[in-house]
Amino acid sequence: MLRNKFLITVLPVLGLLLALGQPAHAAFLFCNKTQTVIEAAFGYREQLDWVSEGWWQLQPGLCARVYGKPLNQRFYFYYARALAQPRPGERPPMNWSGKYALCADNKAFKVVGDQDCETRGYRTLYFQQADVGQNQRDYTLNFEDGSR
Repeated sequence: MLRNKFLITVLPVLGLLLALGQPAHAAFLFCNKTQTVIEAAFGYREQLDWVSEGWWQLQPGLCARVYGKPLNQRFYFYYARALAQPRPGERPPMNWSGKYALCADNKAFKVVGDQDCETRGYRTLYFQQADVGQNQRDYTLNFEDGSR
């Protein structure tokens, strides 16, 4: 009897603790819907600083989780480019860029701050803005042939 009372009392509490302890599955995904390999970088605001990270290399048809924290902002930023070099007579490779300057490097990077990129040993790339909407938990950005 005492055992049953214990189980009735403790099991719901354990269940609640386990549920609360589960990690959130919030994410920002990049998906490559093109026919070529692309590399991509991601930008966001963290407290008072801008942060840019890269490079994710995405094979055609695959996705990558580039941000695994809760999406608590409406706008995030991205830059991507196709890695394939065009043959003579073909149009230039796809490039997804915009007007928002963030720092980047030629190799894998995470840069805090968007000022003085070159003096800090980085280069400036111009990222495009992604509007994820209000109160979104997850967001998937699809890179597609013909979209820039």
